[in-house]
Amino acid sequence: MADNQIKTRGTMFVFSGPSGGGKSSVIKRVLQEVKDIKISISVTTRDKREGEVEGEDYYFVSDKKFKQMIKDDAFYEYVDSDFGSNYGTPKEPINKMLAAGQDVILDLDYPGVQQLRSLAGDRVKAIFLMPPSLKILRERLVNRGTDSAEVIERRMSMAEKRINESVFYDYVVVNDILDNAVEEVKAIVIASRVEQKNLVGLDKMIKRVMKDK
Repeated sequence: MADNQIKTRGTMFVFSGPSGGGKSSVIKRVLQEVKDIKISISVTTRDKREGEVEGEDYYFVSDKKFKQMIKDDAFYEYVDSDFGSNYGTPKEPINKMLAAGQDVILDLDYPGVQQLRSLAGDRVKAIFLMPPSLKILRERLVNRGTDSAEVIERRMSMAEKRINESVFYDYVVVNDILDNAVEEVKAIVIASRVEQKNLVGLDKMIKRVMKDK
């Protein structure tokens, strides 16, 4: 780019919402329809499943490596569990994307959003995908046919907690009609790219505009 052309610094867009709320569908469409935006790849200590690819689905590491990454302050956020697999959001690949002017999508629950905000501040935009009603959410969980009745009840109980947390997000998008939800999210991303704080080289652009009388 020319020296007097504005560049945009990247932003982290964090998506949250209850299970069955449609995060995966919205994220998939945004990645397909918006340029210069990629999804963050998490680090995990769980075993690789059939068909999964290192660096595309996850970065697979040992428990020892994960704990070393915590000591090295290599995560924006992480879950360090003594009773299950660990997951974390690595800083290095995200920082490279942001520095290149690319936006990054993350899929996190509210504790992860809090950790991310504490380290990245205004580089983070938190988006909550709200179901139109608990009744419809339950119907979606039942219709997808992947969970037992007991699991669905647990998911519904957790959904109420997640929905109450929506007041702490920057944006709340009701995912009733998928196309509409996707358009609203795309508008959030595009608007962020012209926020004054995200424009690098604005001072040079102003000088050029003022000079060209």
